[in-house]
Amino acid sequence: MRLSKISTALLAAIGIFSATAASAGPAWEFSTASNSFSNGSWVFATAFTVNTNVTASGLGYYADPNTGFVDANQVALYKCSNATCTGTGSLLASATVDNTYALTGHFRYVTISSLLLEAGQSYEVVGVSHSNNYTWANAGFGTDSAISIVGDGVGTGNTRWESDSGSGPKFLNYVNYGEIESDGFWGPNVFLGLPTFTGNVPEPSSVALLGLALFGLTASRRRKSVK
Repeated sequence: MRLSKISTALLAAIGIFSATAASAGPAWEFSTASNSFSNGSWVFATAFTVNTNVTASGLGYYADPNTGFVDANQVALYKCSNATCTGTGSLLASATVDNTYALTGHFRYVTISSLLLEAGQSYEVVGVSHSNNYTWANAGFGTDSAISIVGDGVGTGNTRWESDSGSGPKFLNYVNYGEIESDGFWGPNVFLGLPTFTGNVPEPSSVALLGLALFGLTASRRRKSVK
């Protein structure tokens, strides 16, 4: 029984560690910001389904290359109640992105406690623009293979946005067909895998968990052989 429990802990530790180490980079990026525009403060959201288990280690916000600036943009990550994120969302993490955080690609990221994003589950990341420039339909746009951006299951679009009412990065359970773009609006992002944008090494908690499980399994086997 003890061996079984330790083995279960070991498998769980390996699963978390593998999901953390398997991928390290933004959920989406592009080579060139093809557009740069601002016409008020907006809430921008992107829903995505996870294809393979992966961890989220940071929340980010787009920094326009003309200025490089963000403006204390609030970002939140939600777990969706259904595959198309048209139901409700449960808040998993939130952060405020400002110019003290390093620029990585076209985004600045804040480290969050690592979250396991499960394969087959949908999530939504939401951010508030605060009149900062946003972008869309960018050259070289692509997503990490661990995720796929999703729409509402009805139309062909996936653009979620609304005017900022001062409520912060609230969950948007609909696609706004008032304007549909091939990608964007950016907006918020999620950093997947190890938080390499901070120069960190693998999380001590993950490594420690894996080490403890291995130690426990070895010790149990030794006790069993002695008996």
